[in-house]
Amino acid sequence: MSSNRSQHQQQEDWQSDTSAFPVIPPDSTTSSSASTSSTSALPPPLTSSSSAPLDVSSIDGNVSDQAKRHVMDMLTYYTGAKEESFGVAIARRLQMRSMNVWATSPGNAQGRIPQRATEAQTIFEITITKDMCNPYGTLHGACACYIVDPCSMSAIVVLGAALGIDATGVSQSMNLIWHRPAKIGTRLRAISTSIFIEGRIRTARVEIMDSETDKLYVSAIHSTIGPKPDSGSRLAKL
Repeated sequence: MSSNRSQHQQQEDWQSDTSAFPVIPPDSTTSSSASTSSTSALPPPLTSSSSAPLDVSSIDGNVSDQAKRHVMDMLTYYTGAKEESFGVAIARRLQMRSMNVWATSPGNAQGRIPQRATEAQTIFEITITKDMCNPYGTLHGACACYIVDPCSMSAIVVLGAALGIDATGVSQSMNLIWHRPAKIGTRLRAISTSIFIEGRIRTARVEIMDSETDKLYVSAIHSTIGPKPDSGSRLAKL
């Protein structure tokens, strides 16, 4: 149901406030490892190796390329660009498929572009490999948690950027429900949707499912807390 809604909302063209977006400027040195080969059409993984601007043309959605680069730069930083960072090999295989921002208020009932974003959604995909599995050959619970972390943060950061605020933060709580095991070789789709951003609290939900059958494997709620509003950013008190 979430994926169908995302596809419908892609018909609208979200116009971000370029005077306030992005709040955290992307690293101008961040780049894409995609070449001119046939693999360049794939969504960019969370890694970079060249000096060219990050190619986000393969990421669907109604946000600007600037917004997409901003989020990909942030995710690359937080998932670890260094080999010694935890889980970096898995993080680099996450591929963003789409990024959308829309309003859920009645004011958008007639399809008008909303003045203020109220919800964001991102979709990532990754294939389960041996290093992601438990001894039974299914997705390890800890790996599911690791996938939820950056994917949920991406939806929060996208909405925050559209609102003109720094929506980054550190984890406060993460609740997961494992519905069924996901076997090695399964192509996963992680659909992340923002739930709440107010003051320093941000919350998003994530559904990890089979990319072909939509069979649900894991659902989660992730809450984070943002930095104190003492750096001049447009954040309200907790």
